[in-house]
Amino acid sequence: MRENFVPNQKLSERFGNLYFHNYTQGRISFDEVVVALFDFIRQDPKGTYRVIIGTDSKGSKDSPNYQSFVTAIIVHKVGYGARYFWRKTYQKNLRGIRDKIYQEAMLSLETCWAFMEKINTFPDNHLSNYRVEIHVDIGANGPTRNIIQEVTGMIENLGFTAKVKPHSFGASRVAHRHT
Repeated sequence: MRENFVPNQKLSERFGNLYFHNYTQGRISFDEVVVALFDFIRQDPKGTYRVIIGTDSKGSKDSPNYQSFVTAIIVHKVGYGARYFWRKTYQKNLRGIRDKIYQEAMLSLETCWAFMEKINTFPDNHLSNYRVEIHVDIGANGPTRNIIQEVTGMIENLGFTAKVKPHSFGASRVAHRHT
């Protein structure tokens, strides 16, 4: 289910109570995710990195009214691999593919804003030098082709780079792996 909204609370504070997962570190807090990704870049600050956030979703056969959403935070060291963390949430009673795609985009954006709030508190912050990419699981060949312009426009108007299939591996490969 969606977390409770508290007015005037920073997203990074709200995310501070949430947990993400990683194969090597297991279940860790949002703050620990940010530190791990920050440390990953500090190992080689002259490397070329991409900061990527993507969300994918899947319906449940056991409970057709629920969708599971997986959001992944990825720092990709170009040519050398990546570190990523994911978290799963559930949403009830979405009315169609448009609602599902917008929910995916909003979960990615919320995660991105919380991530940016948190990293801006770090001294000697290398991560703020990167423009965050939001990967959306939509493409020109599927049923989502009619909403590509609206979703990418929304993301880009908020100051982020939007990537769609086949370039949206953060959503269509990484997050999808955990749906």
